[in-house]
Amino acid sequence: MGRSCIVECLLLCFLSVSECTIEVNGIEGQNVTLPCRYDVKNKGPQHTCWGKGTLPINGCSDQIISTDGTKVTDKVSSRYQLIGDLITGDVSLTIFNTSEKDSGIYGCKVQHIGFFNDEKFEVTLTVNKAPVPPTSRTPDNMTTTSQTRGYPTHENSSPYSDTFSTHYIKSESQIGFNNQFKILLSILLVPIAVSAHVLRKRWKRDALVPEM
Repeated sequence: MGRSCIVECLLLCFLSVSECTIEVNGIEGQNVTLPCRYDVKNKGPQHTCWGKGTLPINGCSDQIISTDGTKVTDKVSSRYQLIGDLITGDVSLTIFNTSEKDSGIYGCKVQHIGFFNDEKFEVTLTVNKAPVPPTSRTPDNMTTTSQTRGYPTHENSSPYSDTFSTHYIKSESQIGFNNQFKILLSILLVPIAVSAHVLRKRWKRDALVPEM
């Protein structure tokens, strides 16, 4: 009788342990949340821990974060956060900026008072590589045309701007030279015109004077 009673007690203890296993997929570089929740109304705030790997009988293996039921008491990195409402029993783990190395099994253990009375949640996380966006390829004929037309191929190079600047400078110099030439020509022509006018009057006057 004594032996059978012990066996029955052990079976009851192991059956009282609640376990749940789920799978979560994530993308590299993004945040991912591993769910874990318990009934806080009937059991009150409980100590909870998260660990990397299969959960042992006591505590959490490779513990990464823990809470006393109301606040976070320990964590190994700021990448691991419990951003849910702890008072309501939401102890879901959020991993920020995930990478492929984060893939694996994670365990959440809600440690209730009493022997073999803990709630266990195991989550298998798979982090996939981020999809590579397709690159747009420029056709060869368009590339040849752009090079023939002299489109700039560098941020600071601009054949059109250089050509325009050169022509603009030449035009300014030519305009300035033309203006100077006109001014000089005007200065020379004015005395010549005056002299010609004076000589013309003198010739007319001499022509009108009778010979003696």
